[in-house]
Amino acid sequence: MAAACWAVSGLGYGVLAALEEPHLSVAPFIGMGLVQWLWARHRFWSAAVAAGLAGAVVLFGLVDVLRLELSRYVADALATGAAATASVAVLTLVGRVRGRRRAAAR
Repeated sequence: MAAACWAVSGLGYGVLAALEEPHLSVAPFIGMGLVQWLWARHRFWSAAVAAGLAGAVVLFGLVDVLRLELSRYVADALATGAAATASVAVLTLVGRVRGRRRAAAR
């Protein structure tokens, strides 16, 4: 899923750069894709909240730092991909911890 998010981020911002549309963002589409994936496969609500918070922190933190050194499109693409990766990683970690707690309680 993280690889698909990186692909959408890179291609999406590449298209936006070619169209010279700096006001648009691909991040909401990636977020919607992650939510649909979560709804279809996982449904761990505590993990989803943690993943959403981690993704937002990474996205907004990296955008400001990367825009100082890189162009807007490159910075946005990298920050969005990193945020999606962080979200998937947090979702996986929290989901596994939750699964272990449930298994230990049985």
